[in-house]
Amino acid sequence: MASSRTQTEDGTEMEWRKPTLFSIINEKLENANKKNLLHRMVYISRLRTHAQSQDPNYVGNEYKKFFKDLQSALHSEAITGLLLIYHQHIVHIIETSSDMLLKIVKDLHQSEQDKFSIISKSKILGVTHDIPDRLYSQWSYRALDIEAMNLEQYEPSEETYKVVADMLIQVYRLGVYLHRKPSLNLKNVLDYLHDHVPEFLPQQAIIYFLLKDNDNSMMRPSEYIHIHTSPFDLNLESEFVWPVDTTL
Repeated sequence: MASSRTQTEDGTEMEWRKPTLFSIINEKLENANKKNLLHRMVYISRLRTHAQSQDPNYVGNEYKKFFKDLQSALHSEAITGLLLIYHQHIVHIIETSSDMLLKIVKDLHQSEQDKFSIISKSKILGVTHDIPDRLYSQWSYRALDIEAMNLEQYEPSEETYKVVADMLIQVYRLGVYLHRKPSLNLKNVLDYLHDHVPEFLPQQAIIYFLLKDNDNSMMRPSEYIHIHTSPFDLNLESEFVWPVDTTL
């Protein structure tokens, strides 16, 4: 922590410590009883054919087991959020630390390469860093028994980035809606999402379109991994000055 000195009227020196950004963040985490900064990620995925033919609870239980093993291995921030399971796709909202998110995205990338996995393709719609509070008190999943016809015929009337933004707003409003419900009543609320708040549930045709589209407003798991694992090289202005500065 940086320190500074000053002189009093009688000539004696006094020293005090100036808080750094690092110390302020650490104090903030301690006051909130957090181990790390929290981040929120929203991604969509297409289920493989064999996973589509399974009971929807199969997909949810696979994720539940994966998260349990992950938290036992890392001992990091708890994972909270909501997994919406459609017939062919999933929409997943996750709140946790950056190291946990990276592990989850790496698993998505590996799943795309493994024909026996439940996920065939994924797109990351958005990541919100350093969220002040969680919207979800726990992680849960719900299967939505909603038939969707003619998914291939959907054509958006807006740019892709606007479609992505609208879906992010949808799931955020869904999180706010669930956050305001009593925790003891959460199971019943999740069971009737399609009846009570259908406007907060992403449409399957839009999910299908976004997974097919290659707009740069979305990120593939491989791109996320590259950004968060590549060395960070910073060129200082002094490196572009010639002749090189010498120390006097």
